[in-house]
Parts: sequence; structure tokens; C-alpha cells
Amino acid sequence: MSEVALYRKWSAVLREQFGERIQKVSLDIGAGCPHRDGLERGGCIFCDSKGGGSGAWLESKSMEEQIETGIDIAERRYKAGKVILYFQSYSATNLPLDVLEKRVRDAIAIAGERIEVAGVALGTRPDIVPEDFLDLLERLREEGLQIWLELGIQTIDESGLEWLNRGHGFDEIADAIDRVNRREILICAHLISGISGEDKSQLSSSALWLTKRGVHALKFHPLHVLRGTVLEQMYINNEYVPLTLDDYAKRVAESLSLLPRETIIQRLTADARPPSLISPMWITDKNHVISKIEGYLNRINDY
Repeated sequence: MSEVALYRKWSAVLREQFGERIQKVSLDIGAGCPHRDGLERGGCIFCDSKGGGSGAWLESKSMEEQIETGIDIAERRYKAGKVILYFQSYSATNLPLDVLEKRVRDAIAIAGERIEVAGVALGTRPDIVPEDFLDLLERLREEGLQIWLELGIQTIDESGLEWLNRGHGFDEIADAIDRVNRREILICAHLISGISGEDKSQLSSSALWLTKRGVHALKFHPLHVLRGTVLEQMYINNEYVPLTLDDYAKRVAESLSLLPRETIIQRLTADARPPSLISPMWITDKNHVISKIEGYLNRINDY
């Protein structure tokens, strides 16, 4: 008898759907963010100049170069047979729709010359999800692509949103999710644990609310300090202390134990390394973090 999975891993879901390994290729199209001053300043207290992505646009890397590098990694390291193009950095919907559509379609065409493109994922904020953008996603879905809208929710707690300087509140989150759910578009919500002053149950409360509202997948991240951010100054001034690995693992495990079994888990921790990463350093050992989370989840399930 096969062992029952602790949670629904996205890699396993994709393999079931496509019959082979599918790998994401992250792309930076320089979309910027309405909450930032250009690409360099402002925004959420945890966001650095790379806007949550690779920084490829700031390094003047062309779309062709980004795609070639991403496909090389997908094929050689992960033996992937298909890819999902992930427009990750900043807020994709910050671009004019015609510009965004051209860049997305150009990327699909460039990647398609080397490997089959199974889907497209676009990341943005819940306060900039216009209807014409959702129309574009539906057109892409009708062309046979799996479409994911990745929303940086972080928390549904108003005080947490304010402390993070998100620039929007709970109402924008609820409105965006409700409007997307009227379409046949998959939603992946990003959540943060470790917000100053948050209740220990914040992460699980946010995760449960989102799944009950119709969100299909979740990504969990520990709040971490990146160089060149407002949070770095707060950390230096002893105004912010990151979670310990144990505390983070317990909070994620508790969240996983409460979620509906159909919820897809796309990520359990963050990818960050020095010199960009200031703290906490336990993030650099991703396998250990996942092992800790799964260990606590096993204890909860056995209780």
C-alpha cells in the first residue's frame, strides 16, 4: 500500500495532469509596481529592487536569454518535458495590457521553439486585477494553456497589511478573488508568516479563509530580511526579529493540517541566499526547512 501524502504537492499534481515532470521558468519583464518609485525604491517593507524575482530586467537580460537559461535548467537539472512560464517579478498587471500581452505571447513563441509550453503564470497584487487582464487570461486558457494567477496576498489581517506597507487592504483582496472566481482561472495565493505583532494563528487563519473563498493553491513564505529594504533598517535597529525555524515550521504545519485535502501547495518556504539575504540564515537550507515542517505535520497527524 502506498503511503498517503502529507499534503497535495504541486509537482505531483502536474505529473498526474501531464504524465511527466513540468518545471516553471521564471521571467522578469520589467513590469514595475504601482507601489514603488520606479524599480529601485518604495513598495512593501520586504521588497528589494528585484521585485520578488531574479533581477534579470535590471541586469538587462533579454527575454531570449532568460528563456534559454530557464529551459536549460528545466531540462538538465529537472529532466522536465514541458514548462510553465512564470512572469514573476514585480506586478505583471502594472504594464499596459497590449504591452503585457505582446511580451507574454513573445515569450510563449520563443520558448515553444525549444520545449512545449504547458501553461502560463502571472504574478500581481490584488489591487490591480482589471477585467481586461482577466479577459486576456481567459483567451490564453482557451488556447489550451493552463493559466495561473499568482496573487501576493501575504495576510488577510488589516494590521499586518498596514505594517507590511502593502498599500491595499482586505477589501481589495476579497474583491479580486471574487472576480477571478467568476472565470475559469486558477489562483495561487502567496502568504507570509513572521509579520510583527501577528497572532500565531494568522497564517492558518489566512490560509483557511483563502481556500474557503475558492483559492486553488498556496505558497508559504517566512518573512525574511533582504539587503536594501526598509525591513533591513528595521532589523538593524532591532525593530524587527525574524521567526525561528521551529516557530515557522510549526505555523506552516498547523496551516497544512487544517486545509482541505484538495488544496495544492506550491511552496513551503522562500528561496534567498547571501549576499541578498540578511536574516534568517536557516532559509538557505531549503530541504531542512521542509523536513522540519513535515516533521511537525506528522506529529499533528499522529496526535
